[in-house]
Amino acid sequence: MPSKNKTRSKANSNYKTTIIPVKRVKAKKDNILIEVAKDQIIGEFINGFQVIKPVKRYGKYYVLVKNK
Repeated sequence: MPSKNKTRSKANSNYKTTIIPVKRVKAKKDNILIEVAKDQIIGEFINGFQVIKPVKRYGKYYVLVKNK
């Protein structure tokens, strides 16, 4: 008996379908933390992000900002 693999055409064996998601699976976070220096002056914006408040965690200094 001939093997089933030999009867397939080569064009169909290498064909892959591409799935394009319509909706983003994981939503973007509203707020993110950006690490800053201890003595850095914190204004309204840092690196183009709007500052919500300064945060100190685990001995490091961060700024809570709104994600674009």
